[in-house]
Amino acid sequence: MNRPLTASTLLLTALLSACTTGGSTPGPTVKTIDLSPATASVAVGQSTTLTATARDEQGKPIQGVAFTWKSSRETVASVTGGVVKGLSTGDTGITASTSGVTSNPATVTVTQAQPQPGGAFDLTLSGDRLPVVTGTSASLTVNVARKNGFTGAVSLTLSGLPSGASSSAVTIPEGQTSAAVTVSAAANAPHSLPTAVTLTGTGTGAANVTRAITVTVRGPAGSLDTTFGAGGRSVTDFAGRDDYAQAIAMQADGRLVLAGYAPGTSGQGQTFALTRLTRDGAPDPTFGAGGKVQVNFGSGNDQAYATLVQPDGKILAAGFADVSGNRDFALLRLNADGSPDSTFGAGGRVTVAVGAAEDRAYALALQPDGKIVVGGTSQSGAATGLDFALARLNANGTLDPSFGSGGKVVTPVAAGGVQDTVYALLAHGDSLYAVGGETDFMLAKYTSAGTLDPAFGAGGKVAGLFGSVVGRARGVALSTVGGQERLVVAGNAGNDTAVARLTLGGSPDATFGNAGRKVLALSPGWDEASGVAVEPGGKLALGGWAHDTTTTGNFTAVRLLENGATDNTFGTNGVVVAPLAPAGKNDLGRAVLLQPDDRIPATRIVVAGEAVPSFSDFAAIRLWP
Repeated sequence: MNRPLTASTLLLTALLSACTTGGSTPGPTVKTIDLSPATASVAVGQSTTLTATARDEQGKPIQGVAFTWKSSRETVASVTGGVVKGLSTGDTGITASTSGVTSNPATVTVTQAQPQPGGAFDLTLSGDRLPVVTGTSASLTVNVARKNGFTGAVSLTLSGLPSGASSSAVTIPEGQTSAAVTVSAAANAPHSLPTAVTLTGTGTGAANVTRAITVTVRGPAGSLDTTFGAGGRSVTDFAGRDDYAQAIAMQADGRLVLAGYAPGTSGQGQTFALTRLTRDGAPDPTFGAGGKVQVNFGSGNDQAYATLVQPDGKILAAGFADVSGNRDFALLRLNADGSPDSTFGAGGRVTVAVGAAEDRAYALALQPDGKIVVGGTSQSGAATGLDFALARLNANGTLDPSFGSGGKVVTPVAAGGVQDTVYALLAHGDSLYAVGGETDFMLAKYTSAGTLDPAFGAGGKVAGLFGSVVGRARGVALSTVGGQERLVVAGNAGNDTAVARLTLGGSPDATFGNAGRKVLALSPGWDEASGVAVEPGGKLALGGWAHDTTTTGNFTAVRLLENGATDNTFGTNGVVVAPLAPAGKNDLGRAVLLQPDDRIPATRIVVAGEAVPSFSDFAAIRLWP
């Protein structure tokens, strides 16, 4: 018999029905994880992809599962999201995990990459020469251009570095195009000659690329360049007696010619003496006998005070020689191998009597037309004393009659019987500047005909620049300041190193030093600039000598800024004092030149003169700029 349902029973039934039909169903449970492929191989730097599949109790795939990936040897391969990247050769196990379940490992073997046809890269450098100062570092930038589908990282290494220099490997990562390669030199690293170094770039799947650079370990500005001669000094002895170098010149290949005088043999007096050094200060065996040449003009004393190298490689030296009881201008021209040039004068020798008495030559210049000018002093008469004296010769050694009187010019510069001596010459266009003096700086400018240029100074002459009673100009150079050419003249004033800068019209340049003049006391005693050279950036290099407290002379070098201030980055406050001989012995710098070397690149300063280890010898030092 059926009983009717009550209201409460109907309500309970509805609630139970709702509970069984309206709730969420739990998802499948992960029981296993499969990796595919189970084994794989990949090259270093390359990638491969593994696929993970989660399965339930019935082995059915479960969709939308997030996995955690792991490599058992992370130095061999890394894995992210199933992408495995080879890092180094070897095997590793890759696993995927989720919900506490981990797959069996898939074995991935990483192999060394082999160059792939077509994949390549190229390297370009910000420069191929890298000088490194001891105790510091220097860098260059390497740029990579990837080609033919190559996209990987490029590693850079240097090999063949000079002793005391080091560099760490650098990587240009994938996606980047440049990196800095740095070379460091220890503070005690030896200076090096320019050294060929190989930069090697390696990239996975591409052939190696090499580039050559030149690395030079150098010293600070003003330090001796120890790659020159022996420890920065080159000394040449001619005859075991006193030899005196007075001048230096440089050939186009960087070899150096020193000229002066040395005792002759077989009863001869002093002779012209020349030595040629290699670029780095060793005797040049291809010149004369073992790098030395001696030439006499007679049996008297012959002394050379100036030298230059002609564009054809022939070498000129000028000074004076004893001729019939008088001293006359003397010139010598040698072939490049040191033999006398038979096309010049008599057997390579020429003497010129400027006056009837004493003539001495100290300066030499080669004009653009190939004519040769020699300058010095001549005894003209009691009224004017020793005066500026010039002679101009044709290329074959004959006097040029179009210059002065029969090829000769005599000019009193200072009033009275003061000694006026030309110590340096500068040929500029068709003009000629002569500088010297013996009480103060003296200058004269001559036209191509040998007459004084009235537009220069007072009637072609400038005297009394420093107002000194002891002084002289020993060197002259041409500089360009603000687009304007200037004369730079160096020597001593009051027995201190002195330099002046003038306009081409002979007026002091007020933008230099103190009203165009600069005086430096380098020592408690006497000091002098024997020459001046203008560096490529406009700085001035002075070479000379200074007496120390015992009146012993030492080589000196000074570098000035363009405005005449000392360059405090050079030596000690712009000054270098370099003794060559033992204490108490005399060293005197007589000439200076700049020696550029594009291999470094650097323009080094060479000072030449005499050193006295026991007797005076030819000597030269080289300084880092």
